[in-house]
Amino acid sequence: MSALLDALEASEDGTVRELSFAYEDLSGVDLGRAEFEDCQFVSCTFSQMVSPRISFERCDLTACDLSNAHLENAFLRGCRLMDCRAMGVDLHQGVLTRTTFLDCNLAYANFTECKLEQVAFARCDMHEATLAQLRLKKLQIEACNLTRAEFFGTRLRGVDLSGNELAGIRVSNTFAELSGAKIDLGQAVDLVGLLGVKLVDS
Repeated sequence: MSALLDALEASEDGTVRELSFAYEDLSGVDLGRAEFEDCQFVSCTFSQMVSPRISFERCDLTACDLSNAHLENAFLRGCRLMDCRAMGVDLHQGVLTRTTFLDCNLAYANFTECKLEQVAFARCDMHEATLAQLRLKKLQIEACNLTRAEFFGTRLRGVDLSGNELAGIRVSNTFAELSGAKIDLGQAVDLVGLLGVKLVDS
């Protein structure tokens, strides 16, 4: 039996509040428009879960597996995801506000057309993640692997990308996405390669 599913069934309005869950296995389960407020999830498995429009408010997810979960149009506000495995998670067209990802594996994750407001990524593996056509406000990215990540149509003006791995990032032919972004000298070598220019020693 699943304590989480039992809590959802017992809820009169479809919202689960102020509960903690550990080692739940909901692989492939459809939770529909379930809502969670002030909940904690530890070592729970949500891989391949199909739950568009799922909502988490002020929730902590620690060491959880969300790999290949379909969470389109999800809503996350005031959440923390720590040491989570979320390879290939689909969050496109989601709304994420005041949410932090720490030490998470987000390789191949899909954030296309998401609205990100006061969202922070720290020490995350985001290689080949899709970060296209994002609407951004106060985005923070620190010490993340963004190798071959796609930023097509995402305006990065004012975003500090220094200290992140940017090799092979994908942008439009005009490079407009990078206009106004902040980078360090080492990253400039990788980005010059986007222009087809090779640096040589003098």
